[in-house]
Amino acid sequence: MQYRDLIQFDSLETVIQLQAADDISEAQRLISTYVISEEMAERLATVVFPQLQFEHPADNKCLLVVGNYGTGKSHLMSVISAVAEYAELTAVLTHPQAAASACCIAGKFKVMRTEIGGTTMSLRDIVVTELEQYLTSLSVRYAFPGMHEVSNHKQAFEAMMLAFHEEYPDHGLLLVEG
Repeated sequence: MQYRDLIQFDSLETVIQLQAADDISEAQRLISTYVISEEMAERLATVVFPQLQFEHPADNKCLLVVGNYGTGKSHLMSVISAVAEYAELTAVLTHPQAAASACCIAGKFKVMRTEIGGTTMSLRDIVVTELEQYLTSLSVRYAFPGMHEVSNHKQAFEAMMLAFHEEYPDHGLLLVEG
């Protein structure tokens, strides 16, 4: 008997493109192929999903995924963002604890997935340009003031979220950068 007779698996892609999860069928494939260990299920249930939920006010923070090349960061972010955007995909999660805990974010977000390539633009200009384009695609009208027109960018982001909530009052806005 050989190992291939005992274990069946799909071959790994060299690179998972985060933006591929914009397509629901590709998002479903990415979720179904993501192996969730007990430790990862625990982290999703106790850290990731509680930080992303917005229905119960808390001192939520940003999530930062760090790891070496090839460790599955883009796959993980694709899974999280896909569940946040498409509620029906929680059923595809491969771990019951992760699936149960995902309900607090499932389908509750409009998700902007982006990647920052080589550029000389400032991070602020990249983020606001990408956000403005994404909001336009959602029929949300908002333009950030120029960098030299504001002393506090928090107010500009609050105004952007007010404009977003006028069109999507029951949704959050999730920006995922890979």
